[in-house]
Amino acid sequence: MIRAAILLLAFTRQATAHDFGLGGDAYAEFLSGCAAVLTELPVMIAMIATGILVSLWDREGLPKVWLAFVAGVVGGMLVATAALIEPVTVAYGSAIALGLLAAAAVTPDLKLMRLVLFFAGFLPVAALLSDHEFGTVPLAAYAGILFMTNIVLSASAGLVSIALKNIPFSWVSIAFRALASWLVAIALISFSFLLRTGF
Repeated sequence: MIRAAILLLAFTRQATAHDFGLGGDAYAEFLSGCAAVLTELPVMIAMIATGILVSLWDREGLPKVWLAFVAGVVGGMLVATAALIEPVTVAYGSAIALGLLAAAAVTPDLKLMRLVLFFAGFLPVAALLSDHEFGTVPLAAYAGILFMTNIVLSASAGLVSIALKNIPFSWVSIAFRALASWLVAIALISFSFLLRTGF
């Protein structure tokens, strides 16, 4: 696990501007949006941690809160160009916070969980796009970001849900909570490294 963390750190980049292939065809722009999600460590950690959190909260809970997440992603896209946030701090801060919530296996009521899912979509995406001026990101890239954030969230939530359903032992949920804590550790180490180098 430590080797994996070191490997991730070696390829970690700060949450800054991406080349979204403006001027290419729509498919290339879509793929560039997908790649932006997959190559940003804090965004990936935030999505995976959110999936773990949701399925530990309610094994079949994703459909109940999914629209709130989608609304958050779209909201993050809309406000990103206002440059109201510092992207690196917000990206890593949201990843760490979501990982801690997953590790703690919190069980808020439905309304509060929907609020958590809104911000789980809003903050990482706003950080991801914050260095881009209005009109510099193609619509297809936005579609790629929306698609890939949902894929990562759904895949992680689905994996936890299937495991909890098919392996009826208490240690399964404990293992996923431990995984969430490892994600927090990776995010903290990576963020500390960026702070040290002045990102």
